[in-house]
Amino acid sequence: MKPSQLSGAQLFRLTSLSAAIAIAFAVPAYGQSSEKSSDAAFETVKVGTGNAPTGYTSSASVGGKELLKQQEIANSVTVITEQRIKDQNLRTLADALNQATGVTVISNDTTQSQYRSRGYALGVSYDGIPAYNGLSGKSQLDLSVFERVEVLRGPAGIFSGSGDPGGVVNLVRKRAKADTALSGALSVGSWNTTQGDVDVTGALNESGTVRGRAVMSLTDRQYFYERTGTSKWVGYATIDWDLTPSTTLSVAVTAQEDRTRAPYIGLPAWTTGSLTQASRSINPQPNWSRVDWTTHDYLLELEQRFSSGWVARVKLDRREQTQYWKDAFAWSGVNPQTNTLNYRRWIGDYDYDRNAVDVYASGPFSLFGRSHQALVGYNYETLKAAGQGYGLGMQRDLVSGVPFGQPGGIPEVTSAYNSGSLNDTRQHGVYGQLRLKPADPLTVVLGGRLSTFNDRSRSVAPSTPTDWSQGARERQHFTPYASVLYDIVPAVTLYTSYSSIFIPQTQLKSDGGTINPREGRQYEIGAKAALLDGRLNASAAVFDLRDRNRAFLNDDGFYLNSGEVQSKGWELEVAGRPVAGYEIQAGYARLDAKYLKDANNEGLPFNTWDPRNSAKLWGVRHFTEGGAAGLDVGLGLIAVSGSQSGTGSAAVRRQGGYAVVNALVAYRLNKTFSVQLNANNLFDRTYYTRLGGLNTYNSYGEPRSFALTLRAQY
Repeated sequence: MKPSQLSGAQLFRLTSLSAAIAIAFAVPAYGQSSEKSSDAAFETVKVGTGNAPTGYTSSASVGGKELLKQQEIANSVTVITEQRIKDQNLRTLADALNQATGVTVISNDTTQSQYRSRGYALGVSYDGIPAYNGLSGKSQLDLSVFERVEVLRGPAGIFSGSGDPGGVVNLVRKRAKADTALSGALSVGSWNTTQGDVDVTGALNESGTVRGRAVMSLTDRQYFYERTGTSKWVGYATIDWDLTPSTTLSVAVTAQEDRTRAPYIGLPAWTTGSLTQASRSINPQPNWSRVDWTTHDYLLELEQRFSSGWVARVKLDRREQTQYWKDAFAWSGVNPQTNTLNYRRWIGDYDYDRNAVDVYASGPFSLFGRSHQALVGYNYETLKAAGQGYGLGMQRDLVSGVPFGQPGGIPEVTSAYNSGSLNDTRQHGVYGQLRLKPADPLTVVLGGRLSTFNDRSRSVAPSTPTDWSQGARERQHFTPYASVLYDIVPAVTLYTSYSSIFIPQTQLKSDGGTINPREGRQYEIGAKAALLDGRLNASAAVFDLRDRNRAFLNDDGFYLNSGEVQSKGWELEVAGRPVAGYEIQAGYARLDAKYLKDANNEGLPFNTWDPRNSAKLWGVRHFTEGGAAGLDVGLGLIAVSGSQSGTGSAAVRRQGGYAVVNALVAYRLNKTFSVQLNANNLFDRTYYTRLGGLNTYNSYGEPRSFALTLRAQY
């Protein structure tokens, strides 16, 4: 789909949103007369009420399908709550994950990034529905759609199926509330950034059995690098309908458009391999380059509650996403003698269609006089990626001798598409989990998944069409999970867990068959505490993750399942309210990853993108009494050790450790209005968010910036 001119439509959306926010600022809450009946109607309904916890502590569903206290999850989990999102004015998923303990965000371009934990890519699920290959390298929905962001670090194959062993991000959408609420925000910031949001929810009938919520967000901004600009809007609407007192139907629709001109993909290096140390403002992309993303998501969820305590859910999700880019990117390093480099021009036009279903039931059962929990389910997913373009693959369209930092002379690419491809990925599996309570302080969790995975591809017009080519495939692969939790006192739990995940491979063995899948297997030992009546969560964990069965090329030119990587380390985190008036979230992660067995890199670091040490801290002081009543002051720090580009012996570009300080000053004018000023990179530290190759992806982090936000809430 080629881009269209949307300036008129964007102006209409901006006018509409401004009017909606003006209404939010000017009119009182409505529908108060039905509050009492709505509350009565929902005394026994636990789903769809939208009663999200405030502050920085939260339960999470990422460790299973049901909401659990973090103390009940035998894996490392971080939750970025809605309050944290508001306090730091976090707008994108990259913003949120950059605050999560043990997570590394590596920028690809202005519109999308890579997300890593424990040396590997993170996977993603949307309201618990897994989305294969759906996170890194894809445009993500704006945070205005979500109630919280949950991150589980380490293999998550029991519910996700195939994927990297880094972990999984679960994005929990906002649900409709029974009580009427209306909020809005307007924000202006550095580099001509303007943003606006409106969020309205409440009962749609007198009895409160039908509830709705709608969110609208607009962003128009430029960046610290020259000539790049983004216009983005997102709209979200959901309805929860109690068909019966025990049956709830939920429907949600989300749409987002993201249009970015001259997207930044980092700087080239010198041909000698060293960084150019060029100005942060330089953008090596020509003005005519662009990336456009359009995302439509449709969700249907049916929940049935039984008198026995069991709950059954069916979730159907369809996501349609298109990406169009027209670009010229550096295809060489910068020659230090001539200060010139070569560019390659290309166009890509891709459609990604994802269909997913997740069906499961969970509830209590009795055995040997004690109550336990069981969960059983099935999910199925298809992902089709259809692409056309010019200059894709290794087809080169070179422009030589371009002066560094002066891409204006690169002619705009207007060539007709000359290649096409279609990729079809399908996976499905059955999964189950038992939470057994053999004694009051002891919980034993056993689970597993049986998965089938199939990937195939073909060439389509305008390429010469071909038959399907078989890619990675695996049938009936078993993924186990086990953990033990022991409450030494009610507020403190010790745990140990074993988790795993698999990745099919395509390399050939000597007998002509493909080698076995890679398997990520992790042992984790830790402790979790819910202190101060649950207002403060604390955790500590030690992990050893092995990436086994990696392809290893032998002397005969065939592959063996004998390669292995070890990723080990430890993590600490505390989040919540240690004393009245304070909210904090702080984490530290230590990571050591190396090749244990590899033909070329044995004993070397596995992936030098990920820092060995990282610390993340954010805290807010809320003043409620005296002359400072209504004032909030926040301060945060992100500190990481040095990093390098590439893997193993290929790491040649390096940067030392750095720290970035962020701050907040906010004031509640009255019960309705508040104003806040956020400062990021307060001391203007120069650093790279990614160290790439000779040609590109050496990307600077954002310099000092400010955002002033006015909020209203009824």
